[in-house]
Amino acid sequence: MLVTVMGATGKTGKAATDRLLAEGIKVRALGRSMEKLAPLAKAGAQPVVADANKAAELTAAFRGADAVYALVPPYLSAPDLLAYYERVNGAIASAIVESNVRRVVYLSSLGAELDAGTGPVRGLHAGEQMLKAIPGLDLLFMRPGFFYENHFGSLGLIKSQGINGGATAPDVPITTLAASDIGEAVASALAKRDFSGIIVRELCGPRDLTMAEATRILGSKIGKPDLGYVQFPDDGFIAGLESAGFSHSMATLFAEMSHAFNARKVKPHQPRTPANTGTTTFESFAEIFAQAYQAA
Repeated sequence: MLVTVMGATGKTGKAATDRLLAEGIKVRALGRSMEKLAPLAKAGAQPVVADANKAAELTAAFRGADAVYALVPPYLSAPDLLAYYERVNGAIASAIVESNVRRVVYLSSLGAELDAGTGPVRGLHAGEQMLKAIPGLDLLFMRPGFFYENHFGSLGLIKSQGINGGATAPDVPITTLAASDIGEAVASALAKRDFSGIIVRELCGPRDLTMAEATRILGSKIGKPDLGYVQFPDDGFIAGLESAGFSHSMATLFAEMSHAFNARKVKPHQPRTPANTGTTTFESFAEIFAQAYQAA
């Protein structure tokens, strides 16, 4: 069995690749540079440098694979984020058709059932619609919640101003989990090939967390037990993201996504079960966050 993994050096792709290799499954690992792919090649993966925007390169990487893990790589400075999603989703769909791959896991998100008002998740909704239009495809949409790792984006704010903050309200419960648990779920589905037709699987962590709760846990791990969370107005939030290197398009869509969190639009619809629940606790992630904080 051969599986092609997009974003193999990224948050979820690396975890999926490691798990598949550990199970003796051949992996064609796609990434942006051979240097970053080198550790995976050493572990036994077949490294392939491919541009996710280019259908021909993806077609070559998908051809001969029994299954594909497809995703839209992050592009925080994209001048028009939704146009970027459309290009990559289009390249993925074209490559699936041209390579005749018949089994695909696509990284989506909670909220992808909605066509408006969800920020970047709108691009994943559009991607799901593109892939659903391909006939005869066994297609699994993985819809995880908010990544624990997104909190790394607050390191600079905490270091410089002694607060955590964002446009999300402090007391809204958010479904959140570790990227490694998403990768594990993806690898398990690809290894077991336990889906057919069009399937949606939501993924969550051991418990939902508010931003205030997450901030308290992170603060306790970095030696700032009184660390507080501040809800910023949209203009301040957008300006802060732009100063950190986000494009205006990305920053504006992140503000929109925060409103969707606040309105409880981005939420699970499937019950929490052992099968869809990651085992990594936020407290264990906070230990890693603390190491990054000390090194920053």
